[in-house]
Formats: sequence, structure tokens, C-alpha cells
Amino acid sequence: MGTRKTHNKTRLGCAQCKKRRIKCDIQRPTCENCSKKELLCSFETLFPSSRLSVSTPKLHTSPPRTPASVSPTQLTTRKKQPFKVLVFRNESPQSIGLEERTEDVVSTVFHIPPELRFNDAWKDCRSLLPTTFQTLLDHYEFATFSSLACNDPAKAAWQSFIPELATTHHFLVHSVLAIASLHLAHLHENTTDKRDQMVKIAAFQMNKSIPNYSAHLENLNADNAAALFACSTLTAVYIFRTTALEFEETRASIPEHATVLPGKIVDRMILAMVRTFHGLRGTYAILRPGWAWITEGRMAPVCTRPWWPRTRTPATERAVEEDRRLCELEKLWTQPGRGCEDHFMYLTIALNMLRQTFGLVSQLSMPVSLYTPVTAIPYAADDENVGLLMDRGSVFIWPTILPREFITLVEQKNREALVLVAHYAVLHGRIRNIWWLEGLGQNMIIAVAMALGRENWDLIAWPAKCAGVDLEHATGPRLMKGGKEGIGVSDMAIDVI
Repeated sequence: MGTRKTHNKTRLGCAQCKKRRIKCDIQRPTCENCSKKELLCSFETLFPSSRLSVSTPKLHTSPPRTPASVSPTQLTTRKKQPFKVLVFRNESPQSIGLEERTEDVVSTVFHIPPELRFNDAWKDCRSLLPTTFQTLLDHYEFATFSSLACNDPAKAAWQSFIPELATTHHFLVHSVLAIASLHLAHLHENTTDKRDQMVKIAAFQMNKSIPNYSAHLENLNADNAAALFACSTLTAVYIFRTTALEFEETRASIPEHATVLPGKIVDRMILAMVRTFHGLRGTYAILRPGWAWITEGRMAPVCTRPWWPRTRTPATERAVEEDRRLCELEKLWTQPGRGCEDHFMYLTIALNMLRQTFGLVSQLSMPVSLYTPVTAIPYAADDENVGLLMDRGSVFIWPTILPREFITLVEQKNREALVLVAHYAVLHGRIRNIWWLEGLGQNMIIAVAMALGRENWDLIAWPAKCAGVDLEHATGPRLMKGGKEGIGVSDMAIDVI
């Protein structure tokens, strides 16, 4: 029997291709169709602008910077012409169709009658939205918001302050609708039609949010800093979840047991992985210049961590052993007989940052006890028993502060850089019950494995084992459990809230 020909689905295609009703290749930052027609692809706006570039923090352990042969990726957006954004009106045929086709999907969750809303946080926005999308706001207000933070003050900000910000910053409404739709798509994952329809709504709403959001980025100030930070965070969540969906679609198109993939498939997986890094860095690019404005307001609990340990060292015997394993990775580029190359500096910086991130996560991890904090999330620190992680934000530090030159190395499929990414993915793979991170760590390891080739799989054997990924059977429609109970993606689904 012949193998299936690889193909791309288009439910995550760009807005321009959807409008023209043609197949989108989902290439970032600009799809091939938009590139040929010289159109501004909606994907391009999901990447951080060079105007908000993030400088690399200096580490005491790293040598002074010198000009390197590896140049950072230049991610810029073309100057847009004036346009009219219909924020709350849905007059296009596409939006009208979405409303009609999805009313039954959303209504299966719940709808709160107006007379029962004694203190409606979304009252200023609700009346301007179609009934279907009003129900999405209900789902966000009573379910989705709680998955965006761990501690109660941060959850309160996502639940009550976001509607207040959205009243004057309408791009935030569309971001909220996009995330609520993705959450419902996850809850409907066993019903293909409903799931796909909610993913389409999410893409439609995010495409409506991005242009207005991008325009405000040109003038970051005290009035819009909190709203832009919130929108960038929701955009990062959107990128995390849709990247995981894209990974699954790509893997489903690969013949089962295949270990050698076409270069285009490998490139697509690596670019999808890097896109999650850019999502976090886009948030950081707003947080740095707007820090004073954001931390003085009600969004402060979302981004401030005064209780984090300042010295980030391994806190357990297992963490010490993992740190030793990470130290050994430096031998990949400092082995005797290999000359020093310019990009080695960025590999060393990235490794030092990775060790610090592992150390911080170990300090914030704890076993389950009778006095379990309600703000902690399930986290398998030893890959066997599920314990707790006090703050999942600690996992996101590494890609946020990486040198841009290192990310360029990943895009170029540099062997050592990919190995470091696979080890970082272990932290993602240990997180449990966060719907928008589900399967991301395992898929990152699979992407690295496909890019490295079988001859280098021994370099990522430990990350694959930790995440329960069987590299020999990594292709196909779903991740394999790898012989470990509770590690496979199918076992990581959260309960309906």
C-alpha cells in the first residue's frame, strides 16, 4: 500500500488566503501566495517589530560581545496605509457566515440571561456584539480567564480588569474572543466539526485584533501600555495553542514510522517552534519600555514576581543531576580539536540561561502534600510522579531573554542550538493540565529530532525520555505514550471547567 502524500490543511491560513478562498501554505512571516501577489500577509503582524527589538541582558559569566558572523533575523513590518477597522460590526460575508454557523456550537456551553447579570463586567462591550460572541464573553468570564494565571490577584486582573481595558481598547475584545474560542475548541476536541469551527472563529477574531493592536504599538504610552501588554499576552497564548495544532496537522500528514522527512516539512516544524519564542519576546518587548506604567496598575500581579528567589540554583538532588547534565552540553562546541567560532558565544549564553531557568523551576517545584497551595499547577518534576509548580511563568524565561542571534541559529537548524531547545522542551513536557500548552513540549522535541536526523538522536535521548516521546514512532496522527503512563498528549487533557 502506498503512503499518503503530504498535504497542508488551511484552517489556520492567513486572512488574505481565506478571503480569496485559496489554499494557504502557512509559511511565516509571509505565505507564498501573499508574497507572489505582494500583499501584506496577516501572519506578518504576529511577529514582533524591529522597532521593539529586545536587547540581550549581559551575564557576568559571558565574555564581552564581539561582532559575529551570525546576524539576527530582521523582522520588520511594512508601513500600512490608513484603513478603517470595523471593531464591533461584522458586516463582511465571512463574519456573517461565522455567526450563523457557530451559534449552535457556542450555545452548547452556556448563556447567562441579562436579568441574572447583577454586575456585568462586559456590559459596555456586550451590546455591540452579536449574541453568539456575547456567549463567548460569558465563557471567558467564567472559565477561560482562570487558565491564564495561577495566583488569585492575577486571575482577578484577567477576569475584571480586562473588560475595563477593552471598553477603550477594542482590539482587546477580539483577542479575548479568540482565546475563548480556542478554549472551546479544546473542550470540543472530540467533535471535529465543532472544534474546527471554533478554531476558525479564533483565527477570524485574532485577525481583527492584530491590525488595531499593531497600530497602537507605534505609540506605547501610559494610557495603552496595560492593554497592549494584555493583548500581547493573549496573542502569545494564541500562538502557543495554534502552534500545537499545526504540529499535530503536520505530523498527521507524515507517513507513520517515517524518520527522514522532506526539507519543507522540517522547515515548517522548526519555524512553528520558533514562532512560540517570538510570541513571548513580543510580550517582553512591550513590558520592558512600559514596565513602570504596567506595574503601577492593576495588571501588576500578572507580570511581577517579587517572591521569586534571586539566586537560581538547583534545589534538589535530582535538579543538581540535571544541572550536571546540562553542563555537559557545552562539550558539543568546546571539544578539543574544534576551532572557536563566533556563534559559540551565543550558545554559551543560551546554555547559562537554560541552567538558571532549570534552577528556578526546581526552586518553585514541590511534591503534593496535605497543604497544597491552590495556586500551584500539576508538574512532573521527576517525570514519574506529578507534583506541583508554584508558578508556570518560570518556564517562559528562557525564550524571552535569549540572544536574538541564538534564535537565528535555531532557524538555521544549527545542531547545538537545536539540542539546547530540546532540553528546554523538557520543562514544557512536565507541565500538566494547561490546555494552551498541551503537547507543545513533546512536539518541540519531535521537531528537533526530525531536523537533527537519526544520526544525532543520541544527543536528545534524555529530553525524549523525560517527555515520554518515542522517536522511532513519533510520526503519525497522535503522540505516542512512549511506555510511560500520563506522559502522552492524550493523557494531558484537562477536565471541562
